[in-house]
Amino acid sequence: MQNSFSFYDTRSGIHGLSAFVIPAWAMTVMIAALVLQQPLFLVAIFLSTIPVALAARVLRRWSQFMKYMGLMAVAIIAINVVVSNQGAHVLWQSHVTLPLFGTPRVTIEAIVFGAVMSVRLAAIISAFTLLNMCVHPDDLTRAAIKLRLPYRSVLIMSLSTRFIPVLMDDARTITDVQRSRGLDFSRGNIVERIRNRGALILPLLSNSLDRAAQVAEAMESRAYGANVERTYYRDSCLLPHDYVALSLVGCSMAITLVLWALGVSSYQYYPVLGAVSLSAQSLGLVVLLMALFSSIGVVGIAQGGSSVD
Repeated sequence: MQNSFSFYDTRSGIHGLSAFVIPAWAMTVMIAALVLQQPLFLVAIFLSTIPVALAARVLRRWSQFMKYMGLMAVAIIAINVVVSNQGAHVLWQSHVTLPLFGTPRVTIEAIVFGAVMSVRLAAIISAFTLLNMCVHPDDLTRAAIKLRLPYRSVLIMSLSTRFIPVLMDDARTITDVQRSRGLDFSRGNIVERIRNRGALILPLLSNSLDRAAQVAEAMESRAYGANVERTYYRDSCLLPHDYVALSLVGCSMAITLVLWALGVSSYQYYPVLGAVSLSAQSLGLVVLLMALFSSIGVVGIAQGGSSVD
């Protein structure tokens, strides 16, 4: 999972795009997934991230991370069924009334709503997973500074992003070391397992504190916080293909906002599921939206060659 989440340079055209492009695309995907309601549009948004993973040649790593989304989807649907008693089509109803939850019952509407929310979350996670794998943290930091975002906030975000895969790698190393000493994390009852996990948490916490002190010393040695004009060893400039990609991202955002403003993407989940429109106009809009969101993959292939993952 650590290898799937961290930056991995495949020398693809997607990796060669400016650091402004993929973050803008990921934010557009997130906004579209949040404002659009109809299931067909949400499925199209999720599917449109797959061509980008292909063009970036990270489909295998992307799929390794996204397989956990299946477990999350099951959990989301189960939680929604438990906490939501709404819906007209009842599949099962209990004869017991619980405090706060009322009378437990399973409805088709609750299951469908949970499934659609899973697709929405999958689209957002997919986009930001590709952001982590295709944009180097240093490039992302430079792009954020170019946008005149607060430098300290940008630095904290960059350090946090860097530390996530490092912590995962440390946890894996410490686990292997403890197992080589004969410690079995899966043995015993729940209390013993929690106690055994202390042999993993304490060294991990110690390593994290040591690394934080080293980062603080490195920042101090480089005069961090000095009130001077900042310069850059590498500059984040936009090339013609970057402008093309950003224009396509802008078109995606525009189409999303138009669909939301006109109510074309609205959908009713409760108390009765609305009908999913399969008209030629609706299918055309779905195809158009999917084509626009996946178009930066085409730009990446055109920029970096025809090879895909």
